[in-house]
Amino acid sequence: MICWFYNLLSVLKYIPYSYSIVSTASDWSSPDISQAAFVAANAIVIGSVNVATGASIWYGAVVRGDVERIEIGKCTNIQDGVVIHCDPGQPTILEDYVTVGHRAVVHSAYIERGSLIGIGAVVLDGVRVGASSIIGAGAVVTKDVPPLSLVMGVPAKVVRQISTAKAAELIEHAESYQKLALVHAGKGNGENKS
Repeated sequence: MICWFYNLLSVLKYIPYSYSIVSTASDWSSPDISQAAFVAANAIVIGSVNVATGASIWYGAVVRGDVERIEIGKCTNIQDGVVIHCDPGQPTILEDYVTVGHRAVVHSAYIERGSLIGIGAVVLDGVRVGASSIIGAGAVVTKDVPPLSLVMGVPAKVVRQISTAKAAELIEHAESYQKLALVHAGKGNGENKS
């Protein structure tokens, strides 16, 4: 009885698993991904997803626009293991220069320009994160966040305002991921040659 399972495993080890899945299934619209965006080999991007120039979707990320649209802005980075999804009637929008840290979840939320969603944070339905805000690692965000806020905890609360200098650093951080994506795509060494 167990032999069939071992036979299956011996066959499966020859099936390649290092590829990205960009769905073209007829049940939903195909993703619109800029040719100047990076989608890692094993990222999954399906449905009504628009990915702008310079954006990056990293290894193991899932961006699932099967029931509502997802917008990923210019120079926004969706790091390893992130899940982005939404409910009907509640799209997920990430404006330009947003960083979504490893294993974070963004569900039916609106993230404004230059914000950083920390590692393992969860941003839930209907939440709007104001421009240049930081959501701390592991935070669970259930209420809107004002611009230039540092938010931490479960449930998340504003702990202080961030400076305009720190806000500028968040933009620079997103730009550094755009350069790193070029290296991973085999199109550069990460240095800005302009």
